[in-house]
Amino acid sequence: MIPYARRKSILELMHSKEIVYLDEIKEKTNVSLATVRRDLKTLAREGQVELLSGGAAKLIISIAEKSLEEKINLNKEEKEIIGSYAATLVGDGQFIFLGPGTTENHIIKHLKGKNVTVVTNGAFHINELLRNKINSIILGGYVETDIAVLVGPVALNQVATMNFDKCFIGASGITFDRGVSTSNIDVAEINKIAIKNSREVYFIGDSTKIGKNSRYTFAQIDEEKKLITTQKASNKNLDSKKVIVIE
Repeated sequence: MIPYARRKSILELMHSKEIVYLDEIKEKTNVSLATVRRDLKTLAREGQVELLSGGAAKLIISIAEKSLEEKINLNKEEKEIIGSYAATLVGDGQFIFLGPGTTENHIIKHLKGKNVTVVTNGAFHINELLRNKINSIILGGYVETDIAVLVGPVALNQVATMNFDKCFIGASGITFDRGVSTSNIDVAEINKIAIKNSREVYFIGDSTKIGKNSRYTFAQIDEEKKLITTQKASNKNLDSKKVIVIE
């Protein structure tokens, strides 16, 4: 079992019970205890699990994911401000990755008329990309229907071959200690690869996402990978070296 699939299996087991012991994980994944410990240390560094004494671990409690229908109409004004600004960072001829979220969707109309190519796993974005005549590549895979996202090995393999000028990725939760997170492990894995393969990385999120953690951390905010948010988040002790605040 490859490390990604093994860690996904571990997290699925941990969602089913409050505390999981290493022996249970060993039995489920059919690997050595040493490998289980390495996987748990990786997940702990990502802020997804907490290691406990006595050879056990537990999932870090996180916020739940809202459905697409719920998210579309939430904080639209902030999302529009963020989307409009983010589009100004995209130049003609650039090859960019857009995450699948509703905030990313607000970037698309502001790219109209630019000679750019957008790669995305957001099924929700297809109509907006077509409406604005944006050159597009939609990653393959199966559809998570509740959130309209394409995920799975096909999408992972596709994005791994691509090199982006920039990526813009939203999140379910954003904190400066545990990082940028999402509720879906498959989305997290695609995000990780897109970030790795991008020359410039921008995380985007309205003020309601900041200070919250979702289930799966996929990146950390730093001076090279900045967060774009709005003035409404100005009371949340933002680090000016890591955050672009839109007035």
